Amino acid sequence: MDRAELRTLVFEILRKTPHTHFRAVENDVRKASDDYERRDVLLLNEILWDLLRQGVLAPGKNSLNPDLPFIHVTEYGTRCLEDGSILAHDPDLFVERLLDATDGRLPDVVVESCRIGLLTLLDGRSEASLILLAHAAERVLDDLAEALVHHGQVSGRGTKRLEGALAQRGRVPDAVARTIESRKLPNELQEEAERQVAGLAGLIRLARSDAGRPALPRAAHDPALARFILFPDQCRFAYHAIAWLEGASAD
Repeated sequence: MDRAELRTLVFEILRKTPHTHFRAVENDVRKASDDYERRDVLLLNEILWDLLRQGVLAPGKNSLNPDLPFIHVTEYGTRCLEDGSILAHDPDLFVERLLDATDGRLPDVVVESCRIGLLTLLDGRSEASLILLAHAAERVLDDLAEALVHHGQVSGRGTKRLEGALAQRGRVPDAVARTIESRKLPNELQEEAERQVAGLAGLIRLARSDAGRPALPRAAHDPALARFILFPDQCRFAYHAIAWLEGASAD
């Protein structure tokens, strides 16, 4: 069975049966999918161990069965399963969501920074994960800034501020925020421009000082996870805005 497909089945089973054990999960998977084969049990065990390591699951089913192979969904895991943030515990599915949100336009460096960053977060290294996510956000805002520069050159608008910002790392977020307000984006994009650009800018500032120098972010697991959950929408806005700017520049 494919790992992503099996992981999705596991999530569905845990939502229905949050207090269970390894073999019960396997039995439920076998009933739910004709594609499951006996050899897939090792892959299933890997997925369950990952969820244990990430804090979605913990050992024990009840006071009579407090140890492995009995397991239960933690309070944190319940929140993830209920609010959709469980997607962030599936790096492959998270990347798929990113690519879908941007119509496949996302640069490889952004995709891989997000994938590795999420794996790093799931390993318990929140600060390191945010450095990688900030790196991805920086490329996204650079792409948006370059599209704004090109659109400005074609439409006869001033672009010195943006071009200067691209040469100085710390100035891009503010320059993009000021410039995009003056461009007549479609209403659905204009309405969220300030919020999404501010989100990307906030990510960059976590890992860069005002002078543009690398900095070490400070964040606990949950706030870092929230940053990852918001990132696909920020990318969707940015690359849809870029597509519109490119189309407008070509007219």
